[in-house]
Amino acid sequence: MNDENAKVDAATREYMIKHDDDGQTEMYSMLRGMATYRGLTEAKLDATPGEYEDHPQAITEQWYQNGMGDADKAMGQ
Repeated sequence: MNDENAKVDAATREYMIKHDDDGQTEMYSMLRGMATYRGLTEAKLDATPGEYEDHPQAITEQWYQNGMGDADKAMGQ
């Protein structure tokens, strides 16, 4: 049984990692889409350091991580 449980745990971890990576990619895509819709140019979005990287992108990343942490807690992890 321990071997089977270990296999399920490993598969679940792989799924969660992929889910997190896909979610971050989607989040960044939506954020960039909204920023360009609101008038920011690609040059401004890619400027370093820039308003986009320092504020909306950082805040959104924190909110995403908070949500993932809440989901982990709800699953008993």
